[in-house]
Amino acid sequence: MADRSYARVLADVLSFGWVLPASIGASAGVGWLLDRLLGLFPVLTFVMGFFGFFAGVWQLWREVIAVSRGDDGPDKPGPRGGGDGGG
Repeated sequence: MADRSYARVLADVLSFGWVLPASIGASAGVGWLLDRLLGLFPVLTFVMGFFGFFAGVWQLWREVIAVSRGDDGPDKPGPRGGGDGGG
């Protein structure tokens, strides 16, 4: 983490608080729309909400591991990160 700036690490850590609520909200919103279209309310809202919760926890885990290693993570472009930056 020595070559990463303090601002970059702070930005990564501050984004943690938005990952879980955003994934739950987006998934539950899709479930709600599908419920309204299919007339199954509230079944898909709950199912998709749980799916969003687990997806958010998984993404938080990946980000925590990336920050603790000091790299940019698997889906962030950068010299050591993933992305399709080519070579």
